[in-house]
Amino acid sequence: MKKLISLILAVLMVLSVSLAFAELRIPDNAAGGSLAGLVINATVGEYNENTKTFTVTLYEDDSFAIEDVEKLAAGDTLLAGGSLYKVKEKTEEESGDIMIVAEDGEEIVFTQVGDDHMMAQSTMDDRRYMHAFAVLYLPAAEGIVYEDNSNPEADGKQKVTEGLENILKVKAEKEENSIGFNFYATIIELNENMEIVRIHQDFDVAQ
Repeated sequence: MKKLISLILAVLMVLSVSLAFAELRIPDNAAGGSLAGLVINATVGEYNENTKTFTVTLYEDDSFAIEDVEKLAAGDTLLAGGSLYKVKEKTEEESGDIMIVAEDGEEIVFTQVGDDHMMAQSTMDDRRYMHAFAVLYLPAAEGIVYEDNSNPEADGKQKVTEGLENILKVKAEKEENSIGFNFYATIIELNENMEIVRIHQDFDVAQ
């Protein structure tokens, strides 16, 4: 009996050590592989009570090689923000920015980021052009918080809501009266286990 008890204790100790060093494992080609621990634009969608996860659509900025933007000319077609724009005219600013006017009237300004790429932004609403690249089903971390910085009259004082239950109530209200947790104004922070620890929302012209 003593030997059996000793064996059980030894197995429990091994299991405890294994859990302490547990790591996140993902497919080699998974889009979420480099996202653990990062902050990223996202639309936080439906919460599934059965799986205890949010449907989260992840977005990243459209990034263009400088040489490709410089080669754009009237008649060319540009893909930005998931939509196609036919170039009507192009101008180069003294600042180094490049302005594109599309045939539908859309004005797109390209600004250099880093050494060899440019980011596209709409002059009409100041939104950056982004594209969705992954849909994940992510759980909320214990102690998840929501930071509401969407009120332009709050003088930078954001409202903080703590806990999943309270955040779901705010989310439902935002979806009924505004744009919900839309990626234009929403970022999420993930921990090393790909759990959502923070949802942050800024002002957006569409709300």
